[in-house]
Amino acid sequence: MKRIRNLVLIVVGLAAVVAIAVFSGHRGQTDPAVATLKVARGSFVTKLPENGIVQHPRAATVPTLVSGNIGSIFVKPGDYVRGGALLATIDNPTLESNAASSAADYRQSQATINDARINSQNQHVQYDAQVATAQSNLQEAERVYDADLSLYKNKAIARNQLDTDKAKLEQQRVIYNQAVQQRRIGAVTGYGQNSVQMAQTAAQKAAIASQLAQQQVGFTRIAAPFAGIIQSVATQATDPLTSLHSGDPVTAGQALFTIAEGDQLIVKAQVDEQDIINVAVGQKANVTGQDFPGKTISGHVASISPVAIKSTDASSTARQILTTIHLDSVPAYLRDGMSVDVDIFTTDIKNALLVPNGAIVKDKGKSYVWAVRSGVARKVRVTTSKSNDTQTILTSGIGTGERIISAPAADLKAGAKVRVQPSAMPSPQAT
Repeated sequence: MKRIRNLVLIVVGLAAVVAIAVFSGHRGQTDPAVATLKVARGSFVTKLPENGIVQHPRAATVPTLVSGNIGSIFVKPGDYVRGGALLATIDNPTLESNAASSAADYRQSQATINDARINSQNQHVQYDAQVATAQSNLQEAERVYDADLSLYKNKAIARNQLDTDKAKLEQQRVIYNQAVQQRRIGAVTGYGQNSVQMAQTAAQKAAIASQLAQQQVGFTRIAAPFAGIIQSVATQATDPLTSLHSGDPVTAGQALFTIAEGDQLIVKAQVDEQDIINVAVGQKANVTGQDFPGKTISGHVASISPVAIKSTDASSTARQILTTIHLDSVPAYLRDGMSVDVDIFTTDIKNALLVPNGAIVKDKGKSYVWAVRSGVARKVRVTTSKSNDTQTILTSGIGTGERIISAPAADLKAGAKVRVQPSAMPSPQAT
C-alpha cells in the first residue's frame, strides 16, 4: 500500500510540474503590438515644384532712336511717370537743319505745282490755237480745191493747177491732224516735262522726305511708352556707377531707361514640357524663396505660354513652357528679378478619405488594408483613387474612423489577435 501511495504521489507531482510548465508557457506568450491609426478625411494635394523669376507684368526698355548728345534727363530710378511723359532730350543740330531744309524743299515743290498749272494752261491755249489755225488753213485749202475743180471741169484752168491745189489740200489735212494729235498727247502727258503731274510727284517725294526729317527731330524727345515706374537709367560707358548726364554722347538704339508698369508683380515659372500636361489656368500655387525664408506667397496660374522654349540649363535638352503665376498679394520684401521656388497644386481634393501609402498592401493585383476589429487583424479589400508621395485616396472598403494598421508586417495572418499601439495620422496636407 505504501508503494502504491508513493507512485500516486509521483504521478500527481509530475502532472503538477507539466501543468505549471504549460501554464507558464501560456503566460510567456503575448499578442503582437501593431501601430494603428484612425482613417480620417482631409485635403489631398499634389504639387509640381518648379523654379521661377519675379517680374513686373509689363516692362520695357526705352532706347534712343537717334544719335547725338544728352540734352536733359528729367527722371531718376523710382520715379512714377505717366504714359507719354518726357524722360529725356537728345541734342542733334544736324537733324534740325535737315528738317528745316526738307520743309523748305516741300514748300518749293508746292510752288512748282502752281507754276506747272499756269504753264499747262498756257500750253493748252497754244495747242488749241495751233489746231484752230491748222483747221482754218485746211478749210481754205478745201475751198480753193473745190473752186478750181469746178473751173477745171469747165476747162477754165489747166490740170496741173488742180493737182497743185490738191497737194496743198493734203498737206493742210496732215498739218491739221498733227495739231489735233499733239493736243491730245499734250492733254495726257501734261504738256511737257514741267507738267502738273511731274510737279505733283516731286511734291509727294518732298513731303515724304520732310515727314521723315521731322520724325527724326521728334525722336530727340524720349517719352514713356506707358505709365509706370522708372527702374533704371543708363550709365556712362566708362563709369558704370554714374548715370548719363547732359552732354554725354549716345548712339541710335542705345538703351536709356527701363520702365515697369505699376506695383504689381508676377512670377514666370519654368515648367518642364513633360509636366505641362498637369498644369491648368486657375490652379493654386505657392511661392517661396531663400531670400525670404519662412514666408509663403499664395497665387494662381494666370496663363500658360503656347510656345515651348529651350531650357535655361545649358546641359539639358528638355524644353520649358513659361507659366505666369499671378500673386494674390505683393509683400514689401518682394523684388523684381528675385529667383523663387514655385509649387503648383495640380491636384487639390477636399474631404477625401486618406490613408498612408504604407498601410496598403498588394495581393494578386488587388489592394488591401489591415483593419483592427475587436483586437483581431482583418484583411479588408479596398479600392483606391489618386496617390501622391505619402497618401492614397480610398473610395470604398473602409469607413471614416475605422482603425487600420499603418505598417502591417509581411507575416501578419488574418484573424490574429493584436495589441493596438496608436499612431498619429499623417497630415492630410502632406504630398
